[in-house]
Amino acid sequence: MAKETKSSAELAREERKARIEKASEAQVVKKEKKANQSAAQKRAKWLVPVIVVVVALVLALLYYFGVPHRTFAAVKFDNGTKVSVAEYEYYYKAIYNNIVNTSYQYEQYYGAYYGEGAGAQMTGFDYAKTPKAQEFTLSEEDTGIALDKEKYGEKPTWADFLKEYAIQQSREINAVYNAAVKDGVKLTKDQQKEIDTQVEELRTSAAESNYSLNAYLMQTYGRGMNEKMLRKIMEKQTIASAYITAKEEEFTTAVTDEDIQKEFKENPSEYKMVDLCYFSFDAEVAKNVEAQEATDDTPAVEGTNYTDKELEAMTKKNKEEAKANADEFFEAATLDNFGSLALQYAPEDSKDYFDPSSESFTEAAYLAEDVNGTAIEQYFSADITKWAFDESRQVGDKYLATVEADDGCVSYIIVVLSSLPSTDDTLQPVSVRHILFSLTEEKEVTDEDGAQTTETVEKRTAEEAQQIAQETMDAWVESGAKEEDFIKLANEKSEDPGSADNGGLYEDITTTSSYVKPFLDWCFADGRKVGDYGLVDTEYGTHIMYMSSISDKPQWQQDIIKKLSTDASNSFYDKMVQDKAYDGKMSNGLINRTSNRIEKYAEKVVANLKKQAEQAASQTVAQ
Repeated sequence: MAKETKSSAELAREERKARIEKASEAQVVKKEKKANQSAAQKRAKWLVPVIVVVVALVLALLYYFGVPHRTFAAVKFDNGTKVSVAEYEYYYKAIYNNIVNTSYQYEQYYGAYYGEGAGAQMTGFDYAKTPKAQEFTLSEEDTGIALDKEKYGEKPTWADFLKEYAIQQSREINAVYNAAVKDGVKLTKDQQKEIDTQVEELRTSAAESNYSLNAYLMQTYGRGMNEKMLRKIMEKQTIASAYITAKEEEFTTAVTDEDIQKEFKENPSEYKMVDLCYFSFDAEVAKNVEAQEATDDTPAVEGTNYTDKELEAMTKKNKEEAKANADEFFEAATLDNFGSLALQYAPEDSKDYFDPSSESFTEAAYLAEDVNGTAIEQYFSADITKWAFDESRQVGDKYLATVEADDGCVSYIIVVLSSLPSTDDTLQPVSVRHILFSLTEEKEVTDEDGAQTTETVEKRTAEEAQQIAQETMDAWVESGAKEEDFIKLANEKSEDPGSADNGGLYEDITTTSSYVKPFLDWCFADGRKVGDYGLVDTEYGTHIMYMSSISDKPQWQQDIIKKLSTDASNSFYDKMVQDKAYDGKMSNGLINRTSNRIEKYAEKVVANLKKQAEQAASQTVAQ
């Protein structure tokens, strides 16, 4: 009997029926299991998915509020010290903000004088680009940071530099802080008050922006930052800075008279001074000149196209002519006729500087006074330093030196000694503090061509400056005339940009220092003593003066003390921060994520700065 053949439709129906029956059986089993479940099993069934959702929300909230950033370590040092991601990001962001703002400010100020890109030329950083978008070209000598070529390649970026700089910052601050704590250093009341003041200023800024303080800190310093962490970082920085300052003072006090004499004997040319007359004949290397079109300021320049052989011959001729002139000058030179010879041989466009009848005349054009061996070597050559400080030297001795620069240019320098190397024991330095109430101020103005320039304008009259200074001094005297109060007043009120941020302090002032005469006259008045105060009127305005210290040693000895104490301080610092205890592991993943966050932050900064620059340019054009 033949087997019954079923159609494909019948086969499909049977298969579907079997699946339904199987599913029904499964539902029966499922119902039986459900009926037999305990109460705990029934709760667990819906609780597990809810827990998963809640955990996800909690993790998201923790991340949003930066808990992992405060917990996870970006850097772990071998001694157990950890630098959290949040602290690392604080250093990273601070460094970026500093360099980008500096570059932008230089661009705005110097761009009008040196053209577009002045900020990048002066800092090496282009504010209009993010760190990853620009190559880092500064040297280790410039920054103190050596970038590993194996890690970052031959062309590292600014982001690579910022990573390494932030690591070094965290290493150094923690190393100094830990050493300070070990030595028993604690915050003083004034230091704690200063931190409190800074935090409250941030709180005010946060409120003005409709933020809570912690939300504002996250926006400003990075995810994970809050008041507690910021205060801890400020405490570290304050204690570390105070510790270094205290050590510098300790090393300064430790320098003995024997140390001073030993250093002087070993390096006399560093501390003895000489006077000498000088004149230079320079022979440049001949080069082809590119043609340039005329501008409003410069005429057109016709290009040249000499062969290498012709350029070599021209360079040789330049050297021969310069050497012949130098020989003539040298043979005729004496102390008595040096000035007239300098005028005779000076280039036409420089003769006014050498001509006593000219308003532009200055003896500094050919006379170097009170220069030590280092200065002579820096501005002339090591050979001239060696010659000038030779023990056999006599006043009137002369020397012809040949100095070749890296670019091939040769200079023939004639020097005549006008004084023997010596120290001046009458130059005893003083340190003064002052508060200036200025007669003028700087304002941004737009010239006829629409370019922004800085112009000095009157701020107040001399009488007004005197009145304000008198009232300020009277109030300070009435409060006790203490130096610490003077420092605070100077920081708050002084209009001298050179000292307003350090309590009005100027150190190592001598009778030959380049301060205006009334200022120096007050400093070195007969009978002047520490704690004296008074008012001085100068061309800049009215100064409230305070004598901070008077040295009992001449300037050359003070220079030795400073060198020895600085060397000791640097050695102490290097030993602390290079301690193997601060070697360790870097979490490259967390560090790279931090770098990526700063890169996104930098994109916003660049956009804002470009917008500011465009607005400034449009305002200039409109004006």
